[in-house]
Amino acid sequence: MQDSVQQRGRVQSAPHLRLLTWEGSSSELLELVSTRDEAAAARFHDRFSSGVHALVRALVGPDAAHARLVEKSLLAAYAGLFSSRVSPSRLSAWVDGHVVRVVRSYLRRQRFWVKLGARRVRLEPNASDEALLFYERLGNLEPEVRIAFCLRYVAGRALSDTALLSGASVPQVRARLVQGEAYLRSIADYGFDTDQPELGWES
Repeated sequence: MQDSVQQRGRVQSAPHLRLLTWEGSSSELLELVSTRDEAAAARFHDRFSSGVHALVRALVGPDAAHARLVEKSLLAAYAGLFSSRVSPSRLSAWVDGHVVRVVRSYLRRQRFWVKLGARRVRLEPNASDEALLFYERLGNLEPEVRIAFCLRYVAGRALSDTALLSGASVPQVRARLVQGEAYLRSIADYGFDTDQPELGWES
């Protein structure tokens, strides 16, 4: 089943292809997983690939590793269902939490190698200049600050949701947002309360 998700992830994560959705309920999907139904992996992918695609995009921007991070997030979330009890009402948050953990690990590795000068972040060639500049600037933030900032202002998540996905308290997230806002305001004039950057891609 994992191979099925992996194969579909490679295809469906391609930015020029339309992402599929499955309209079944979370309860139905979890039942398919619990009974090891052959359709479970495909249904899981079709249900969550679009949302994972959008959330990874919000967190990493025009990073060429985007498709790989989407695939890795889907695989991690799906595999975790076999060893954890997840309620239907929490399934979407469960998947989003795996996305954040996968991206956090990636950003930490990237920041380490970039600081050493051993590796540069590879960016997608079709991204807008504004997107490239925006995420280049975000790369100067600590991963935890960047994740909180992108969840709140790019993905448009509520403060409580941002805290939950960040694995932090609301006061901690507020402090990270203040830090991110202060840094970006020091180099550019963004309206964080109402405006979002025109990033120039479909998510």
